[in-house]
Amino acid sequence: MPACSQAKSTKNIPFHLNQKKSSEKLSLDELSHKVEDLIFAATNELHHEHKLVTLKTEKLLVETARDHSQDMLKRNYLSHFSPEGKSVVDRYRKRAGKVERSLGENLHTISSSQGLYDPEAIAKLMMNDWVHSPSHRENLLAKQFTALGLGCASDGERIFCTQVFAGPEGK
Repeated sequence: MPACSQAKSTKNIPFHLNQKKSSEKLSLDELSHKVEDLIFAATNELHHEHKLVTLKTEKLLVETARDHSQDMLKRNYLSHFSPEGKSVVDRYRKRAGKVERSLGENLHTISSSQGLYDPEAIAKLMMNDWVHSPSHRENLLAKQFTALGLGCASDGERIFCTQVFAGPEGK
């Protein structure tokens, strides 16, 4: 049975999203995908700083992460478990058929009644919060993880992001 490392909820993360106005108007999908790209790059930058392997992306991990973020946005919850009790292992197994690797998951959501439009500010705040949360940082720097799938979903005022980490197959 693979190990499943799941970061616990951080209750009192300080919140300050300092968005910069841009002339470029991104669609909701463009905003979400840009945040994904920025978080992926920042996670690998953190890996390089700590002399860890460069995380690869995998289609199944990205799909697993995006589907969970979309579900949390649609049904307005933030949890490692769906309302039906499904975990990251269940979500991955749905696509892969079996799970023969370690998995971990980080979640985050940001909301702003003024709207979300600055992917750099969103990604920076999420990474800062994860890095300063011991359980999330543990997933970010876990040596057993070699792959990462990122998925974000936004409605313009809220964004949910999921990181799904995975170790090598068979481990």
